[in-house]
Amino acid sequence: MGIFNIFAKPLGWLMSVMYGWFGSYFLTIFLFTLLVRVLMFPLRLHQQKTQADRARLAPRLERLQKKYAKDQKKMMEKQQELFEKEGVKMTAGCLPMLITMLVLFSVIAVIYKPLSFLHNVPEAAVNASVTALTEIKDENGKEVISKKELSGYYAELGILSYASQYPSEIKAALTEAKIDDIETVYEKMLTVKEEFSFFGMSFLDRPWNGTVNWLWLVAILSGLTAFGTSIISMHYTKATMAQQQPGQGCSTNAMMYTMPIFSLVISFTVPAGVGLYWIFSNLLAMVETVIVNLIYNPAKIRAQA
Repeated sequence: MGIFNIFAKPLGWLMSVMYGWFGSYFLTIFLFTLLVRVLMFPLRLHQQKTQADRARLAPRLERLQKKYAKDQKKMMEKQQELFEKEGVKMTAGCLPMLITMLVLFSVIAVIYKPLSFLHNVPEAAVNASVTALTEIKDENGKEVISKKELSGYYAELGILSYASQYPSEIKAALTEAKIDDIETVYEKMLTVKEEFSFFGMSFLDRPWNGTVNWLWLVAILSGLTAFGTSIISMHYTKATMAQQQPGQGCSTNAMMYTMPIFSLVISFTVPAGVGLYWIFSNLLAMVETVIVNLIYNPAKIRAQA
């Protein structure tokens, strides 16, 4: 996900400014997600307009498909002529979708790295802390904290999870790494950890830890909101499509259920803070889908055509 860090840096700066204004990590996540959705809305609306334009041409495209069913090359030529005549680009919706995905994955990068993007903690301090925590052994010489918990994108969230338990080890590592103002850096770790706590729960923890706990609610809501987003999107998609061919209904239903189930499973294995972001994002996506379909409704446009 290295490419997303390029986009994550300016987004992280913006998020840190908002964090300074509101002082609440959860409120910042929600408002930041809302702001990103608002800024991306023109691209989403442009994509919706493109779909509406294609829906308007759908009846004529279907007639061409029937007329030139035995001559695929001729059919493609006629379809291209129709698109050019009506000023509709076949790939117009790809760029907005690509930009939207880049931005949304960059937002996730910011959430995974609150120390780097929100508090500007040096990378050397993060690496030193990770090394110190992974080297802690128990009485039998076994690792107390697995390297998996502190690897890759989970590194900073792992540090926040254990910072208050091992202050001396972390401070010693920061000293050895010659980090300036060690107390301030360590205090930032504790501050962010407090922001992740709510009613005695830490949203740094993963919902699936072998026992039933309140964080399961976050994972379940993440899956349910993903399912709600899928249902609303599929509702408008089906209304736009022509009469389904045999087997298409099964394929459509499979897509509607597969992604939400995948989201549900993943939500149990990632920090609950990420699941919280997905809940906010899914809810806003539902609202956005309804709004763009009120402005450009492909089904109505197709019916009029």
